[in-house]
Amino acid sequence: MPPIYKLVAAPHLLPGGDFKGHLETVTFIAANENETHKWWAVNVGTFEKDFTKIVSPELAQNIMTRLRQGEIVEFPNRYELSQVKGKFGGCFMD
Repeated sequence: MPPIYKLVAAPHLLPGGDFKGHLETVTFIAANENETHKWWAVNVGTFEKDFTKIVSPELAQNIMTRLRQGEIVEFPNRYELSQVKGKFGGCFMD
């Protein structure tokens, strides 16, 4: 059985300029007691839709609202890495 991970999303809002406060990127951290995986994704406008692959549409909308407000969000449940890594937005691996 593949390992499962807690998933946390940490937003990066633009600090200034015409788009100050816009959600630019999100850093995702998948961790369990043995290891941590970290990657980030550019906001290309698909996060909410992408999140519905692992949570309900209502929860995906709630998560996006919280991320846009600058809040770090822990997803419910636990996930296999293949379910989440590289699956959201314009993804870039570290």
